[in-house]
Amino acid sequence: MKVLFLNPPFHNRFSRESRSPAVAKSDTLYYPKWLAHAAGVAIREGHDVDMVDAPAWCVDLKYVIDRIDAKGIQAVVCDTSTPSIVNDIKVVNALAAHNPKLHILMVGRHASTMAEDTLAKCEGISGIAIKEYEYTVRDWLKAVESGASLASVDGIVWKNSAGVIVTNKERAPIENLDELPFVSEVYKRFLRVEDYFYGHSKHPLVVFDTSRGCPYRCTFCVYPQTFSGHSMRYRSVGHVADEFEFVAKELPQVNTIMLEDDTFIIDIKRTDALADELIKRGNKLPFDSNCRADTKADVEFFKKLKKAGARLFCVGFESGDDEVLKHIKKNLNLGRTHQFMKNTQDAGIMVHGCFMVGNLNETQQTLQKTLDLALDLSPDTAQFFPIMVYPGTAAYNEAKAKGYLASENFSDWLTEDGLHNSTINLPNVTHKELVEFCDYARKKFYLRPSYLAKKAVQSLKDPDEFKRNLKGFKKLSQYLLKGSFGNNG
Repeated sequence: MKVLFLNPPFHNRFSRESRSPAVAKSDTLYYPKWLAHAAGVAIREGHDVDMVDAPAWCVDLKYVIDRIDAKGIQAVVCDTSTPSIVNDIKVVNALAAHNPKLHILMVGRHASTMAEDTLAKCEGISGIAIKEYEYTVRDWLKAVESGASLASVDGIVWKNSAGVIVTNKERAPIENLDELPFVSEVYKRFLRVEDYFYGHSKHPLVVFDTSRGCPYRCTFCVYPQTFSGHSMRYRSVGHVADEFEFVAKELPQVNTIMLEDDTFIIDIKRTDALADELIKRGNKLPFDSNCRADTKADVEFFKKLKKAGARLFCVGFESGDDEVLKHIKKNLNLGRTHQFMKNTQDAGIMVHGCFMVGNLNETQQTLQKTLDLALDLSPDTAQFFPIMVYPGTAAYNEAKAKGYLASENFSDWLTEDGLHNSTINLPNVTHKELVEFCDYARKKFYLRPSYLAKKAVQSLKDPDEFKRNLKGFKKLSQYLLKGSFGNNG
C-alpha cells in the first residue's frame, strides 16, 4: 500500500515525541523516532512509504493534503500528543473529510492512553494503536490491504460497522529489538538531520535507542507509564555498535549520537560490554544519553564510557528538596546528586540538568531550593520545567483527585506560542507562578557572569561546541528577555 507516516502540522518546531511536548525555548526539536521505526518496518514489509514531519518542515495542512493527493496515498499513520490532541483530531478529521477512502490510524502516547475518548471525536478513521506500534501498524496495513476485519489486529481500538468502539487484545511488547530496522536508515531516506537540534548536543545529531523500558516508578514520567513499560528490553551490543558505524558512514555530517533510552545505564555489565565494543571498533562519534543521578556506576566506569565516546549525560535532578523527591518516587537524594556530579566531572563527561517545579507537595521554599541546587551543581546546560502531568501517569491521577488541575482542556498545556505551560494550581503556588518561576530560574542560571565565562572558554576550545552554544543561546535569549507569556517576567 501507499502509506504516509505523518507528524501532523501544528506549531512550527513542536516536538511531539519529547517527554514534555512543546516548542522549546532552546530551539530543541525531537526526531519523530517512533514514527520512523514503524515506517522502517512498513518498508521492510514491501509497502510504498512516505513520511512528512510537518513541524520540522514548517508546512501546513494544505501541504499534507496536496502531497497525499499527488502521491496517491491510501493509508495514513498519524502521531499525537496530549498538548496537541485537539489540533491532531482536527487534522485527521480534515483528511478523512477530504478523502473518505483514506485509511487512517492514530498513534502516540495520548491517543494510546485515551483511545476511546479520542476515537469518539474522530470521523472516518480506522482506529488507534495502543502503546508501541511498529508491529500493530504492520498488521493493520496487512488487514486493510486484504480487506480483513480489524478484529484480528492485536493492539488497536477501532469502530465496527455498527459504530461500536471495540478494544482488541493488547499486543505484547517487542522483546527482540534487533528485529527492528535501524531508525537512522529511515531518517536518511526521508528527513534532513540538520533540522533537528538538542540544546545540549553538538549539531547535527542523530537519535536512537539501545533499550526500551525503565524499571523506576517516577510518578510524572510519561513514557514508562503509558508507552514502553517498566520491563527492560535491550538491543544486542553488536547491533547498537553497527548503527554507530552506519551513522558514521552514511550520515557523515552528524557530530553527535543521542541515545534516547529512558535510562541508559540500568544494567552496568551490559553497558560496560557496549563500551568495550565501541572502543574495540574505534568509535569516533561522541554520544550523549539519558542517565539517572542514582546510578551505581563509579568514576572509573564513567572514564571508560568517556573513552568509548560518552560526551554528556542528560539527568533528571528534578528538585532540590528531598521530601519532594520522595513524593515523586525519584529514588534520589541530594547526597547522591552531588556525588554523581563529582564523578562525571572527574571523568570529563558533561551534564545537562533537568529541573522540574510544581511537584504536588511543592512550596515557594522548595522552588528556591531547586534553583539553588541548579546554581550549585552548575551543569553545562539546564532546563527548568513547570510540571506537565499527562493522562495515564500517577501524577495526573493524583492532581485530578486533589483538585489541583486548573483545566482539563489539553490545549491549555501550552501557551499561545506553543511553549510549556502548567495547569497545576497548588495550595500555595498557582500554575502561572510556576511558569514564571521557571522563567526567573532560567535567567538566574544562564546570565551568571561565571557561567557566561565558562561557555566562552568552551566555545573557543571547540568549534562544534561554539556552534551549539550560539544556536541554542540565540533562541533562548528571546525568552530570557520576554518570558513565557511575552512579558519581562
